[in-house]
Amino acid sequence: MTAMTVQYNDDDADGVVEWDKPQAEQEVWSAEPLRTPKQLAKDWKEFKKAAIEGDFDAESLTEGVQKVYSTSRAAAFFGRSNQWLYWGLRTGIFTYKDGSPIEPERVGPIGKRRFTLPIIREIALSCYRRGNLSEDELQIIMERILLAEFGEKAFAQSE
Repeated sequence: MTAMTVQYNDDDADGVVEWDKPQAEQEVWSAEPLRTPKQLAKDWKEFKKAAIEGDFDAESLTEGVQKVYSTSRAAAFFGRSNQWLYWGLRTGIFTYKDGSPIEPERVGPIGKRRFTLPIIREIALSCYRRGNLSEDELQIIMERILLAEFGEKAFAQSE
């Protein structure tokens, strides 16, 4: 094995300082081979099939996983365009009750916005506080959020 070279920036030095670790202190890094997308899909299908056969329904497989929505899907809760949502976020129109701006999580190299149901709910409450939504409109949006969270089965009438 070759010696590991470590680099760091030293404020007192003119450049980068390098040194080799002694052979006895070398760290060995290994990783299991990555599974191919085809293998991952096969494994997931087998897991899902076994879970459903064990009396799990398909929705219980994702229980506990926080649902996330794109900007256009989040805007659909309000019956508005994604540009409306961009505008409200960019200008600081959407705020929490304490006045701090609502900022959805941003992911990826371009900072794509990812909305969770609690964030969508806070945006709805912000619009209501500002007078942009009536109480009836707020009720409709909250119903949409509940349906997205729990699904229609949760609200089915039992006989």
